[in-house]
Amino acid sequence: MGLFGGTVEGSSSGDSYSGSKLRSYGGGEADSFSSSQDLGGAAGGDIQAQVAMEQQKLQFMNQVHHLNETCWDLCVGNPSSSLSGREETCLNNCVDRFIDTTLLITNRFAQLAQKMGR
Repeated sequence: MGLFGGTVEGSSSGDSYSGSKLRSYGGGEADSFSSSQDLGGAAGGDIQAQVAMEQQKLQFMNQVHHLNETCWDLCVGNPSSSLSGREETCLNNCVDRFIDTTLLITNRFAQLAQKMGR
């Protein structure tokens, strides 16, 4: 049956139709993912590297979102057509402190990981 009650071209009468032309989650992608894992070696490593890269991107985007939200709430009282000098200075200082703190924490974890690896 088609989207509006008609028949779908190329379908036999025994086929079930869900009403959507979109592939269900886990359709063909899951099969290709599992087959590339079976290859091991390079293909598996490439996928793992891509997943790790995407996780890092997501983590970075979450940090930027958190930074924007926190600094905006702290520094901007009532939004207007432009930022006041005080608001601009506050936002700059807030971003600087956030970056400094993130770098400090990242470096500290790197030092701890290096100590544990020895």
